[in-house]
Amino acid sequence: MTRWSRRTFLLSGLALTAARSQAQAPANVAPVRRPNIAQWWRYVRRDGFHGGLDVTQIERIAATNGIVKVDRQNEAEAVGEGGASAPPDWLEPYRDRRTAEFLPYEIQEPWGSVRIDPHWDAVQVYEVPIPLWPRELRPGAREWINTRYHTASESTWLAWQQTMTARNWERIRVPAGEFTALRYTNEIVFTSTDFSRYQCLRNETLWLAPEVGRWVARESRGTYYVNDSAIAQPFNEDFWRWELLDWA
Repeated sequence: MTRWSRRTFLLSGLALTAARSQAQAPANVAPVRRPNIAQWWRYVRRDGFHGGLDVTQIERIAATNGIVKVDRQNEAEAVGEGGASAPPDWLEPYRDRRTAEFLPYEIQEPWGSVRIDPHWDAVQVYEVPIPLWPRELRPGAREWINTRYHTASESTWLAWQQTMTARNWERIRVPAGEFTALRYTNEIVFTSTDFSRYQCLRNETLWLAPEVGRWVARESRGTYYVNDSAIAQPFNEDFWRWELLDWA
């Protein structure tokens, strides 16, 4: 549990590695690449407060029959059948040297809407699937989602209210290359599984590159207050930053 401070927040912003610039909206915006079994993405996850490397992860399409299942695991020497046989030299600083570890999977139902979301501190299951990106790929598009969720370990349904807003098309540089991506934000008000917490807020910024079929960068953070705490300021959830290293 971390105390929020303006200085920490500003310093963490300086540690972000992606270079961003405004970009004109593509003349003909391509649809988001549809999923197939051959697709995979490799991401590095960093601590957004301190800039340290946490882990590199592979996310791979494992099923597309009615639902889309995305298997996830920590970095290994190979992506697997149909993927790269070995990481390129430039990936060496990012490689996770621990034994490969399988992580909770993601379920999209239908494609483009997440039913089981493993990207938070606890796996979340939504009563109504949540869009993973704006349905309209244009700046200013906005969607309000009012649903409920429970975690993998707790069956109690809890409130989840989310506002998704498409901000702008930008050129963004990440280790996988430079992309024209739609930057959009999620503002989330929710009830925590920890009932000592209240006024729970989460904020995300994501950069969707339609050609990649997924986001190329993502930032997630949150704040909350604690009942009966003598501290008047909010506490922080973890602040994570993901960037795309490689994809196919």
